[in-house]
Amino acid sequence: MAFIEDLLSVFQEFSEDDGNSNFTYTIVYGGCSKVIPHQEFRLYLLIPAAISTVLLAFSTRRTKQKLHLLNGRPGLIFPMDVMKRSHRFSYAAAFGTLAHLCSNIVFDAKYAFHYNGPTYLKVLIALVSMLIYGMGYFPLFAGITTESPLGYLVATLFSWVFTAEFFANSFCTQKMNISYLILIIGVLPEMLCYLYLTFSLPVRFVLSIAKPEKKTKLAVDFESSEDLYESVRKSYQGIHVAKLFKRPPPPPPPPEGAKEKLIFLLKNLTGMVFYKRTKGFRYSTRIMSVIAIGFILLCEVTFLLFIVFYQAFEYAEKILNTLKVAEDFLTTTDRKALDMFLFLGTALRGCFLTSLMVAYTINVVFLLHYMTSYRNNLLLLYKGKNEHLIPMTEKSNASLIVGSMRYAGYQVGYIGWGFFIQFLLLLTFSVVIATIVTLWDVIKDLILQQIMILWPVLITSLVLNILQLVLSKFLFLQENGDILAMDNRRLFFIFTYFMFFYNIFIGIFSCLMRIIKAIILGALFLPRLDHSTLPKKFQRMDPGFDAYCGFMHVESIHTNPVAMVFISILQAESLTALKRKEKKILNIVLRDEYQEMLAKKRRKARWKWLLAYTLVNNPEISLQRRLVLAKERNENIKEIFFSHSSSFTVKSTKLDLEDVIIQSERL
Repeated sequence: MAFIEDLLSVFQEFSEDDGNSNFTYTIVYGGCSKVIPHQEFRLYLLIPAAISTVLLAFSTRRTKQKLHLLNGRPGLIFPMDVMKRSHRFSYAAAFGTLAHLCSNIVFDAKYAFHYNGPTYLKVLIALVSMLIYGMGYFPLFAGITTESPLGYLVATLFSWVFTAEFFANSFCTQKMNISYLILIIGVLPEMLCYLYLTFSLPVRFVLSIAKPEKKTKLAVDFESSEDLYESVRKSYQGIHVAKLFKRPPPPPPPPEGAKEKLIFLLKNLTGMVFYKRTKGFRYSTRIMSVIAIGFILLCEVTFLLFIVFYQAFEYAEKILNTLKVAEDFLTTTDRKALDMFLFLGTALRGCFLTSLMVAYTINVVFLLHYMTSYRNNLLLLYKGKNEHLIPMTEKSNASLIVGSMRYAGYQVGYIGWGFFIQFLLLLTFSVVIATIVTLWDVIKDLILQQIMILWPVLITSLVLNILQLVLSKFLFLQENGDILAMDNRRLFFIFTYFMFFYNIFIGIFSCLMRIIKAIILGALFLPRLDHSTLPKKFQRMDPGFDAYCGFMHVESIHTNPVAMVFISILQAESLTALKRKEKKILNIVLRDEYQEMLAKKRRKARWKWLLAYTLVNNPEISLQRRLVLAKERNENIKEIFFSHSSSFTVKSTKLDLEDVIIQSERL
């Protein structure tokens, strides 16, 4: 956001010092040399980042290739498992520390090093800068992912380095005085992310050494070293699956009285505005990270724009007041113009600040609604419903993966530029209203003249629309519009014929309203990728919505709770059987003969009891088993068979075993 900082530096010489050194802190965002320069810091950071990455790689084993070489080391490490839900807040805080860097990339295209070469090579320089930024933060994310003492140590050291750089550059001494409290508010969200990492990562490092845990990699996100099945049961996937087997509560009865209807309406409005948690659902790491970056980005941009406009209007007001001092040398017309400019400046200040805060509030509320939309869409995808999204069958698997990779970066960019465009539209609208109010005495006649010309058109359009609706319900449809069956067809044909000419006239203004609505809704929903700004048949041409659809389909396929619970149960069965086998081998070696004989008797008794229970409840199996045993003992098969079936008759006293089995199957 260098362009905002440059604007602030213009007003340095006009800032005043109130002398209260206990409450103010001397800063300005432009015009000072940073304590830790940006480019030099990013370049020198590559050295410890490369060393730390190699150390983390040697702490991990390979899983497939060349396992015999160097005992399977080094392994391939990754910064974050985008399909898991563990360490969500740590990842969100780590991405939150990138918010200022993301704002520089979105608004200023800031490079990691100085470049003054040809313009056509700037794209290549930008790609190299993104690689440098990624490598600098790679050990922080990879250290959290490895969940080892070395990983937490590396992540702790890098978080401390980034925290020191943040505080040094955010609170460096400069020329302009500003309230210390306002400064803290401006950087508070990002500062909380730094402090969270600064204190939480050392604690995890100590715990990983004091209480090392050998974790079993189940498909679910919760693990207990004591009981694998308890891990599945207590995980959010297990809670979700358990809810599927419960009967949903019946819908509440519709409200009857006026008071109950009002309360019901207020509850619905509250549910639409405020966020409501759903038990058994956990947001993905990427969603939490995107929301964190988006919120911090909005806070920083709003804070800096607020300071810019505040200083700009202070400067303009100072100039106008200076001119007002020389009022004796001004004519009456000049005095009126000066008073009008002072009033207009005050009105414009209110427009700027109001538009800024309204745009900020809209986007913050949209972030909460975006989380709710993500949850609802993902739960519907778990059920196989994808009406709101582009169907997976209409896209290739490669395009879905590409959309999933693009999503997080697209969302941050859309949040930044969507906020800026909304602010400009609100500012334009409020400035027009403020100008009309300020210049009302001058343009009053012109506005009233236009209103007198337009109001008959507006009233006529409103009356005709209401008339068409009322006649359609009570005259042209049967049972007052409850069923789609025509009535009074001749009157309907006559009315449709004459309304053709009127609707041509109304359609002109309807077209203007359509354009205005498209502009307003397009700008309003620009930051939200879960809603396409294009019609349904052209949604694939919307790159943001296309990326969101790919992300959602990949999420639903790889994080489906039913599939994760089923896989985890199979894993738990396999691991439990393996542990039993290892324990059995160990017990055979250690047990004495008496214990071994006792164990055999118990197993034999248990097996006989289960066999007896099965045979009693399945007579056919009992018969077939006796026939097989009789053959083994050379007993009289005929006698055994006739003792179980009185309806069976034989012609010969000698029967083969195969004949008896065939007859038993017929019975």
